[in-house]
Amino acid sequence: MKPATATAAGRLFVISGAQAAGKTTVGRALADALPLSVFIDGDTIGNVVVSGKLLMTQPPRIEAIEQLFLRYAAALTVADVYRSAGFDAVIADNIFGSYLDDFLMIAAPEPVHLVMLTPSIDVIRAREVARDKNAYRDGITVEGLVDTIEHDTFRVGLWIDNTALSPGQTVTQILRRVGEAYVDTREFDQQDEAPAP
Repeated sequence: MKPATATAAGRLFVISGAQAAGKTTVGRALADALPLSVFIDGDTIGNVVVSGKLLMTQPPRIEAIEQLFLRYAAALTVADVYRSAGFDAVIADNIFGSYLDDFLMIAAPEPVHLVMLTPSIDVIRAREVARDKNAYRDGITVEGLVDTIEHDTFRVGLWIDNTALSPGQTVTQILRRVGEAYVDTREFDQQDEAPAP
């Protein structure tokens, strides 16, 4: 009798960007394009909190940041369960600014294929109006998030301006340039500061 062959772990993809940048749509489309995959939506993970849930505001409350980190850890835990069985896992969530460093520290030492979507402010506004959500409230603005992504987020992984791209075209870019998305999270493991870009 032959010994069981260990299943190779699946890849971990993370799709980020400002609210209404297209994370969920692109993340689902990417998962659909992969032969064996799961899609993990950050909002869905966050909504498992049914009592005492705190939303992020500007400025944020400490307790809300703690819940955000729990959300990150929970999404990564779900991803690890499926990745251990050979599934590629695609997480879509709001991960930028200093929180990107925190996410990568939580993910360490697992490698991450990070994609940051950077559509124009006008496109973000139009998408926000078209969808049934109210992400921009409590001091959070489109301009503020775009500024944080452009100026306060380490430029690691693959950054895609999807202003004029369909979800399918964006996924094609991701798959063609997957090597550029690779982030070695060991560089962030247990460090107080992220490495220089």
